[in-house]
Amino acid sequence: MPIRMLARGLLPAALAIVLAGCAGTTGHATAEGAAAANATTSADSLAQTRWELTRWTAPDGSPRSIPHGDNGEPIQLVFLAHDNQYRVNGFSGCNRYMGSYKLQAGKLSISTPASTRMACASPERAQLEVAYLKALADIRSFTLDSGSTPRHLTFNVSGGDVLEFARRQDPPTPQ
Repeated sequence: MPIRMLARGLLPAALAIVLAGCAGTTGHATAEGAAAANATTSADSLAQTRWELTRWTAPDGSPRSIPHGDNGEPIQLVFLAHDNQYRVNGFSGCNRYMGSYKLQAGKLSISTPASTRMACASPERAQLEVAYLKALADIRSFTLDSGSTPRHLTFNVSGGDVLEFARRQDPPTPQ
């Protein structure tokens, strides 16, 4: 029993160390396709949009399981803009995260998000969360489906993973 309690105490600490070690890194994703290229012409193009991670494909083509949080909440990415501040936030499987983004010169950059430090219910979800937050900061290219209101966003990560997001109900525009 004491070993189990020790392991539960170490998991949040290990997760915090891993996330802190990633802080500050930023990838610069190149826009692929006309819709993504058009989005990079203004930092406000993705503002006030909410996305749910619906598919994660590993470099070998196999799908990765994407469990929801304890309360059924999916992994989400939200882009927000207010007074020339461009922020991302969301839920990463166990914790809430926040960071910043830039759309500039044909590229999307997302800072490695900081997150809360709640323990995950399972080691698998903790590993998924760490991989997801790392992937956000290591995007090499992105695509959007065409149309005036894109519904599908894809991130190609440097290691070969592909993260696909579906647009969900957008957050309110700040006043």
